[in-house]
Amino acid sequence: MLDPDRDEARELLQGELQKPEYNQPESLLVKALNWLMDRLSDLINIMPGSTALSTVLLALVLGLVGLGVYFAVRGSRRSLRLTDRSGPVLSEAGLTAAAYRERAATASRDGRWDDVLLDSYRAIAAATDERALLDESPGTTAHEIAVGLRAPFPDHADAVLQAADAFDTVCYGGGHASREQAERVRDLDRTLARARPARVPVG
Repeated sequence: MLDPDRDEARELLQGELQKPEYNQPESLLVKALNWLMDRLSDLINIMPGSTALSTVLLALVLGLVGLGVYFAVRGSRRSLRLTDRSGPVLSEAGLTAAAYRERAATASRDGRWDDVLLDSYRAIAAATDERALLDESPGTTAHEIAVGLRAPFPDHADAVLQAADAFDTVCYGGGHASREQAERVRDLDRTLARARPARVPVG
């Protein structure tokens, strides 16, 4: 059973933090770990030699450190993966928004929710080009389209951004759409098609 004294407890913490997984480029995480180690050291130093309590505190801190690093690294890897794996929304030349909507309708009848979501967002992208809402939509990414639609459709900006996230996750991140997600993007396309773009003040 692990039963370190004060000096051994500090050495164990320092050794744990020297491992490669704790040396990710997360400055806030590193600062938090250093602060936590200092506070534990101070706490151990003021205790009247209770090694059992030291052991419990050490195990608790190491467990919290491990969980913190796991979630921080997991989040950074997911963000990096989605950033690296993104591309143009419209990769097929010549298809209109109506054509994408027809494909989405067919996919919906077949229960292919990934295709429903993707083609519904592509319909949104194609419609922005047809209505001249953006300077250039072919070749742009889902998030670039979402940012561009903030001005003409301010009331739907959050919904379009969420749809862009879902598009990237399914198209480039290896994720899958639920029926609810797919129908939400399809409904958003219908709503934007009926909506009148807001006037953007010049200057």
